[in-house]
Parts: sequence; structure tokens; C-alpha cells
Amino acid sequence: MAIPGFLQPSIDLTEETRQRGLKTLTFQAIAASGADGLMSGGFLAAFALLLGASNFHIGILTALPFLMQTIQIMAVVVVERLRMRKLIAVPSYFTVYISWAPIALIPFIVDVPDSRAVLLLLFFTGIRGVGSALVNTSWTSWLREMASAGAMGDFFAQRLRVATIAAAASSLAGAFYIDWWKGIAAEESVVFGYSYAMLFGSIGLGMGAVFMMARTPEPRMAAPEEVRSSILRTLAAPLRDVNYRQMVSFLTLWNFVAHLAAPFFTVYMLTKLELSLSLVVGLGVLSQAANVLFLRVWGPQVDRYGCKAVLSICSSLYFLVILGWTFTTLPEKHALTMPLLLFLHFLIGIASAGINVASTTIRMKMAPQAQATVFLTMSSLAANLGAAISPLLGGAFVDFFSVRHLKVAVEWVDPERVVSFPAMFLTGYDFLFTVAFVLGLFTLGTLARIKEEGEAESEVVLEELMSQTRENLRALNFVPGLSFVTRLPLAGLRYLPPIPGLNVAANVTAYQIASSIRYTVEGIAFGAGTARQAQSRINQVVARAGQESRDISRQGAAIAFGATQGSMRAIAKSGLGTGRLVRSSVRGALTAVSRAGGHPADAVRGAVSGAIHGANDANLEVGQVVAESLDAVRESAAELGLSEQEVVKYATEAAIGAAEELAQEHQEQVREAVLDELMTHADEG
Repeated sequence: MAIPGFLQPSIDLTEETRQRGLKTLTFQAIAASGADGLMSGGFLAAFALLLGASNFHIGILTALPFLMQTIQIMAVVVVERLRMRKLIAVPSYFTVYISWAPIALIPFIVDVPDSRAVLLLLFFTGIRGVGSALVNTSWTSWLREMASAGAMGDFFAQRLRVATIAAAASSLAGAFYIDWWKGIAAEESVVFGYSYAMLFGSIGLGMGAVFMMARTPEPRMAAPEEVRSSILRTLAAPLRDVNYRQMVSFLTLWNFVAHLAAPFFTVYMLTKLELSLSLVVGLGVLSQAANVLFLRVWGPQVDRYGCKAVLSICSSLYFLVILGWTFTTLPEKHALTMPLLLFLHFLIGIASAGINVASTTIRMKMAPQAQATVFLTMSSLAANLGAAISPLLGGAFVDFFSVRHLKVAVEWVDPERVVSFPAMFLTGYDFLFTVAFVLGLFTLGTLARIKEEGEAESEVVLEELMSQTRENLRALNFVPGLSFVTRLPLAGLRYLPPIPGLNVAANVTAYQIASSIRYTVEGIAFGAGTARQAQSRINQVVARAGQESRDISRQGAAIAFGATQGSMRAIAKSGLGTGRLVRSSVRGALTAVSRAGGHPADAVRGAVSGAIHGANDANLEVGQVVAESLDAVRESAAELGLSEQEVVKYATEAAIGAAEELAQEHQEQVREAVLDELMTHADEG
């Protein structure tokens, strides 16, 4: 039987074809994640509960796809013999998504809730797991050869970023749809709303992901060894590599601990906290948003400092978040439950981003190219086994402790009353989260034994985060009203108590706060006020900077430069155009530097140069900024104690000097603006 051409590997894969394939992989991730957003997480848990599933069933449902990964052992042999990964991956991928259709149709076949419905759900989930195992075996080494070695972290971070956005968008849209459906459907018909959403995800989006995979070129597998090893020897190769074995041990333990608690977060919110599906999915979207934001951070860090450092700090943060779930009830919901849930979801998104990028990258970096399929399959199998066992234990664990609790209370007794403060209350899920945190601490020791080429200490990565945080805050130094942010005591973060994950939580939160302030508040700083307010704020900020300078007579130009440069960026962000805002910013800088004791000529030169450089950086119309700046210095001449001729001379010299550092096009704009200004006032004279 002839094999279709699109399923055969490419003999000569050009760089152009490879790049086109990488783009196709991005679209494949978008479609697949969009489908998964409608068929996993909160959706699947809520659907299973409507079918009649218990906590133990939820554990089995979570464990089944991982248990089915044991089929990868057999799949490795098939891949190594056929050496045609695409031929195996595409039909298997089709099976993965088409199996969701009968799952969605269960309520149409069996009245729910019913144990038969739960059994059908578990059966088709097992079939989906088989297809997923075959895909993973052939797909991971295929992906490894598509991405270049030096940029794996960045590529997978970008791919995960768009995939996460797609999953967040589809799950949020689906949650609103379910809430709408609940409002129009009878109680016994609510489950059908989930069925329709799953059918759309399976056929509409899932088949799109299959199509994109089919379009992705497959590089020809590297030639096998001259003497073919036995099957057992081939499968044992990764375990004979001591370093790779250490990495496999870590992935197994980490997945065991993570999946002991994580599968029950959604069930906990739906049942214990009684949150609506929209709110549960909304919190998940918050987590995904944090994930997307920090994929931009962790991807480059992995390429620069290695996977171990990122895994270390993100794992410790992840385990701290698991412990944090025990405080969401004391023993019932309290005033801080929602704020705590928001914070925990934000942090777990940050941690997951780093773990996903680093764990994927380290597996691929450490796998020899000629044996990539075997090595990657064994690491995936080990990780999946860890993830398969723990949900089964977790479900049974929760059911056992749901009727038991541990309470530690603090009481105040006086003659008139007794006041009790619940210091600790653990029951059901709380026991599970606490045990998962304690076990998680032991996995970090396994990570330390892995040897990675080019690895750095986790402290180096944290210091880099703080360096970027300080840089982000420094950019606000000359933004009106925000210079106080640059004085935040960031150095004190390193002296936090040595609780695993706490220093990471503080550092990454500070980084994200700084980034958010820089990119959002700069944009509204000017938009929120008039030109007069902008001038006043610039004046205050520069005056404060002048007071802190030991020698304002020497640093006046630099302060004026920084003030107007930062102002141009804020003006561009505000979207309000230039005109009066540019003029007010320049005048505010000139006035403040002069009043603080700076030389007026230096103030003029620094303010005009800063405005031009800031306009160039922010893609403002440079010629218009020059014209407005020259008008501003003329208006400020009397206040500076200079004549108009003097200030224009200093300003034009500064403008021509600044233009020499710009592109030719902007140099022409500066010269034309200066010439027009001189000609206009020459005619007036």
C-alpha cells in the first residue's frame, strides 16, 4: 500500500522549509490549545461531576491519559523500525481529537448522573490516552529536530505563549456560553451545554490542529547504528546514562507531587468554595495570563543560564503555591479567600511557565540526536507514570480525610467572654495540599544532582530578574509623579525568611509589577492630565532629582535630558499627540533645572537633546518635536535669564548634535525644522 506523500519525511529540508514548518507548528499549537480549552480543566471536571463522578473518579480520569503513556515502550520500537514519525503521529493525533466526540455524546445515550456514564467517560478517555501516547513518542523527537539547538528555549516559550492565549480565550468564551446555557436550559439539560462545546472543540478546532500537523514537514531521522541493538538494550540506553537518569528521576518525582494536588484545584473551587464555572475559568485565565507574561521572561533565561536554575526557582514557587491553598478556607470561605485565590493563580501561572519551558528544553538538550526518540520517550514515560499514580492516591486521600479534620485554635478567655481564633484547620483537600508541599521539598534535592552544560545558580537568575526590575523602575525616574517607585527597597527582598518559594514569589512579583508600571502607567501619565499638569509634574520630578544630586551645576544637562526623553516616551504611550504636551514637558524641565541651580545653557541643551532622542525612540514625528522644543525654549528665555537669541543658539546646536546620532531621514527632519524656525523668526525680526 502506497504511503501518501504528505506523510513521508523530507529528504532535504531547506532552512526556508524549516522556518515555514515552525510557523505551521505555531498555528497547530493555537488550534490544539483552543480545543483543549473547551475539553479539559474546569470544563472536564464540571462535566464529569454532572455525569456522577466522585473524587476517586476524578483521580482516575486524570490518571488514565498518563497511564496510557506506557504504550510508548511499544511505540518506540515501531518508530525505530519504520523511521517515519509523521506516518504514526498524524493518524494518532486524529484519534485523540475524534475520541472527544463520543465523550460529548454520552448524555444523549445515558441519563445522567449515572455510573454507566462515568464508565463510558473513562473508557473513551483511555482510548484518547492511547492515541496521545503514540503521538508523544513520534512527535517530541520530530519537534526537537525542527527547532535549532541555540534557540530551543525561546522557540518553545513563544509557542507556549500563543497556545496559552488560545486556551485562555476559548475556555473563557466557553464558560460564558455555559453560564448563558444554564440561564435558558432546564436543570436536567445543563449537561448538554457541555456536550455542544466539546463537539465544537473536537471537530472544529481539533481537526484543524490535525491538519496543521499534517502540513508540518518531518526531517528524515538520523541514520541508526550500524549494528542494531536489541529492543531491551535500546530501551535501557537512557537509564545507562547516569546524568539522564537523574533528570528522569526528577521529572518523575516532580510530576508525582504536582499531580497529587493540581487536578483537584478545580474540583475544590466548584464543590468546596462553590464558585461558578465562569469564575473558576476566569481564575484559570488569570493563571494563563501570568503564564504568557512570564514565558517572555523564562524562555531567554533558559537559553542564557540553563534549565536547572529556572526549574529550581519555579518548582520552589509552585510548591509554595500548593501550600497556600490550605489558607483559602478557615474552615469556611472568608474575606481574604478571593484575593488569595487571585494571588495563587497568578503565581502558579508564573511558576508553570518556567517549568514547562525548562523541562521541555532540558529533555531535548540532553537527548542524543541519533537516539532522540528513545531518550525523549523514556523521560516522557517516567514523567507520565509519576503523574498517573498521584491522582489515584489523591482522590482516595481526599475521600478518606473529607470526614476527618485537624483543628488548632487560639482562645482568649476573660470573665465576660471567650474568643476563639482558628489558627489552623485541615480537612479533606487541606491535608492533600499540605502533604504535596512537604513531598515537593524533597524533589529539589534530585534536581541538584543533574549536570547541565552551561548551568548557572538559581541565585544568578533571581539577581537577573531583580536587575531587570530595577531597569524597569529606572525608566520611570523621569515620568511625572512616579519617581517614588524607583526608591522601593528592592534590596530587602534578599533578606526574606528562607521559606522555599517565598523569595521567588517576591522577586518575580516585583519584576512583573515594575514591568506593568513601566508599560502601562507611562502611557496614561500624560493622558490623565492637561499640559499644565504635565509641566508641573515634570517640574516636581526634576526638582527632586536636582536636590538629590551632589553637584547640580554639572548634572543639570543630564537631568534635563532624562526628563524630556522619558516624557516623549510617555507622550507616545498616551496616544494624545505631541503639540502642547511636548512644549510643556520641555518648559517644565528647563524651569526645574534652572531653579535647582543648574546652568540655563546646560538645561536648554539637555532638554532639547533628550526630547529628540526620546522622539526617535518612541517613533514620534522628530521634526515636529524639534519645532515644539524650539518654541518652548523661546518661551522660557526670560525665566532662564537669557535672550531669545541665546536660547535659540544653544537649542539649535543641541538639535544638530543630537541629529548626528540618528538615521539619515531623521537628520533631514531636524535640519528642516531648525531651518524653518530660524527663517520664520528671521522674517518676524
